[in-house]
Amino acid sequence: MQRRRELTAATLLVFALASSGPAQADPTPSPSASADTYKSLHEQYKLDRDEFLQAVKDRDFRMRVINAIFKNSVDKANADARAAMANAITPEQKTSTASARRNAIALAITVRDAAILALGPFPTPPAKPEKMSFEKADQKMDQKGKNKR
Repeated sequence: MQRRRELTAATLLVFALASSGPAQADPTPSPSASADTYKSLHEQYKLDRDEFLQAVKDRDFRMRVINAIFKNSVDKANADARAAMANAITPEQKTSTASARRNAIALAITVRDAAILALGPFPTPPAKPEKMSFEKADQKMDQKGKNKR
């Protein structure tokens, strides 16, 4: 009986020492690999964003040109109508002058709309790369500490 207790105690001691030995875990993947992919995605995002901003600037420049041409056309139609009205005597002449002005403005609107359609759709902005999970956890921890209003 005594021997059995010693054997049981020795077995328990062996198991206790074996389980409390140096912990061996699978090596965790280094964050540099995922950080490198995030950095490369972020660099690509910066390049795409720069292209997007350039496309928006080009589109805005073209819109300014289109609108300037439209404004000049409308101003010319109004100036021609004013000059014709100064010389118009009969109601028919005044009506035809007003009609010519309306037609010139309608034509300018049609040309402007066609030019805007020829520009194509507005450029789509690039999608921001998703942050890595440990960065999101850090942000959540930072937000928990902040006071709410």
